[in-house]
Amino acid sequence: MKIAVAHHSLNILGGAERLCLATIEALRKKGHDVTLVTVEKTDWSIVQKYFRNMAMPNNEIYVVKNRLSKSLSKTPIASTYFLIYIMQLLVTKSQQKYELVLNTFGDVINSIADITYVHFPLRAALIFSQIPVFTSRSMWHIVAPLYNAATSFLDRAFHGELLTNSRFMQEIIKNVLRRNSLVVYPPVDVETFSSRCFKHQKKGYTAATVSRFTPKRHLEQVPLIAKHSKLAKFVVMGKADDYSLPTLREVEKKIKELRVQDRVTLLTNVPYNKFFETLSKAKVYLHVMPYDHFGISVVEAMASGCVPVVHRSGGPWQDILDCRQGEYGFSYTSVEEAASLTDALIEDERFRSKTASRAVYRAKEFDKAVFMKKIVEVVEKGAN
Repeated sequence: MKIAVAHHSLNILGGAERLCLATIEALRKKGHDVTLVTVEKTDWSIVQKYFRNMAMPNNEIYVVKNRLSKSLSKTPIASTYFLIYIMQLLVTKSQQKYELVLNTFGDVINSIADITYVHFPLRAALIFSQIPVFTSRSMWHIVAPLYNAATSFLDRAFHGELLTNSRFMQEIIKNVLRRNSLVVYPPVDVETFSSRCFKHQKKGYTAATVSRFTPKRHLEQVPLIAKHSKLAKFVVMGKADDYSLPTLREVEKKIKELRVQDRVTLLTNVPYNKFFETLSKAKVYLHVMPYDHFGISVVEAMASGCVPVVHRSGGPWQDILDCRQGEYGFSYTSVEEAASLTDALIEDERFRSKTASRAVYRAKEFDKAVFMKKIVEVVEKGAN
């Protein structure tokens, strides 16, 4: 089939972009002709360096050559940018050049395409305090009703199938968008983390966290947990850019206020070798974001032999740990409980390693190969 895969930009280098690339790879391996549709031209040198071993589309269509996505924290640019993306979807669908249009970034617009993958619907932002980077909470209160009205109209005009990344998000889509969706768990390079991170024996007292340095990740919780921990040393690793500076300053301030400088280390934009080395030595993986949509980093850490300790909400608890306390990892509701669980796992290696073995096995259920098989099945069924 001739298939259009739409994604606003691959230059963001996040989980949604990884999913888009895995979709292209899966469809190409099945012999389909794939055209990538984006707002801005893909910088393939950066994308290939970051994601490695990725498949290219047969064709590529874009509107602008400039990296507009660098300026999405500015409301006028973001509004224009996503309006262009909506128009692109409308044009792509109306041209009837493709037998199927698949939108792998349905957060802003979850209709128009034949199949849309929704990571987190923007209409749920106020409910879960996950305000878009391009606006403030007060401004979003004003803009949200207008946005809801416009997207609701498009929903009625263009019906397509919805996919999402977790049972947790499936419930939100049902409640907020009033639509059914199919869960297709995002791709995780389980084998890469398993092979790279079992070279070292788990020693020491490290609890690792992997996260972008952004407000919605609630990284200020890490020093609070460290304050209540008696044994663990916490390492936070993640991507950082200009938008990250306020979050970094806030976390650094909290570290100093709580006097846990010797217990919490922040590592920004670390090289791959350092990243894998830290995970290979860490005994515990601490995930502090509440109501996370899925939690790819949690699965990566499980594949690395870490026992996850996650906030008792969202995809990490509901989908990855399957709401089973102590089976594949642990959940918490307070910083005191998180600290206590982390210390217990670090102190008792026999107890920790048994849980870690089950976690490694569980991680395989979210492997990239599982996603690729499922997305092909959905696409080929949707075209019939």
